[in-house]
Amino acid sequence: MVGSALKQKSPQSKFLYIGSLRKGDRELVEAAGFKFIGIPAGKWRRYFDLRNLIDLLAGTLGVVVAFGVILFFWPHRVFIKGGFVGVPVGMAAWLLRRPIILHESDAVMGVANRILAKLAQKICVSFPLNCYNLPAAIKAKMVYTGVPINDAFWGNGTGKLDIELSDKLPLILIIGGSQGARAINRIVKEVMADLATEYEVVHLSGKLDFNAMQNWAKESKMKNYHLLASLPNEQVAALMKRAYLVISRAGATALAEIAAGGKPAILIPLPGSASNHQYLNAKYFANQGAAILIEQASAAPKLLINQIHQIAQTDLGDQLKKNIVKLATRNAAQVIADVLL
Repeated sequence: MVGSALKQKSPQSKFLYIGSLRKGDRELVEAAGFKFIGIPAGKWRRYFDLRNLIDLLAGTLGVVVAFGVILFFWPHRVFIKGGFVGVPVGMAAWLLRRPIILHESDAVMGVANRILAKLAQKICVSFPLNCYNLPAAIKAKMVYTGVPINDAFWGNGTGKLDIELSDKLPLILIIGGSQGARAINRIVKEVMADLATEYEVVHLSGKLDFNAMQNWAKESKMKNYHLLASLPNEQVAALMKRAYLVISRAGATALAEIAAGGKPAILIPLPGSASNHQYLNAKYFANQGAAILIEQASAAPKLLINQIHQIAQTDLGDQLKKNIVKLATRNAAQVIADVLL
């Protein structure tokens, strides 16, 4: 999205995307029309693991490779969106005195961005500045931009659905992420018999649990329940536009998409996420009266059902809609592009 915004604002610009050596990274970037180069990079684990030594060597090699790539391409700006690949790229850019702009998606700064923050000229962030407990010198570099998301989530989604949905029951959309959320999938099994009598449910279970969930759905013969592993962005946007309520993890992009759709949400953050970022993301939304936060350890079936009924049957649903819309940042990609330019 940021690349597309830059193309619109500065058509003569040239772009190079540096990512990991994973095949999936290259396919996504090249499909979007950008040149891609993969470099070695290592993920640092916050516990003792011999793989940290291997990944440290990979990261060091990544700095050397990134140095050569940047020296050859010689960019006017280096935009880094966190993640373990960003560290060697950022170190190489700093050594070559290329201006660095960071983007932080979550309500707490990740390890990679904390390493690079002192080297950056600007830091684009997705939550208001008062969310971040950081030194004044770092905060002085920060610009509140929000999270860039697919335009389809702003109500322009035309993704065609292969699911036949009824207009007689309120629609609940449950999103477990691309890989899946096993705990959420387990809760779905426990609550669906009650929910299916009053609501229609579309459940994106993720890839990891899909076969097991599919077997369960066939055996249960559950009515008003539609199970899918995942869907393209445009179709998720179309579902979200139609849904009355969204149940989701609390990654920054998912929250931005829900906010764009202006939907009431129940958030069940992933426990143990890096720097506890999902909980802090969800807590911010909950503190603004924009979502209901249920911690995974407390997500008992009865509690979830009661919260769903309360949202659907009282004015709580309207309050959540009103407040979550205030957190939407429609022009995030354009604002980041302006910072870069």
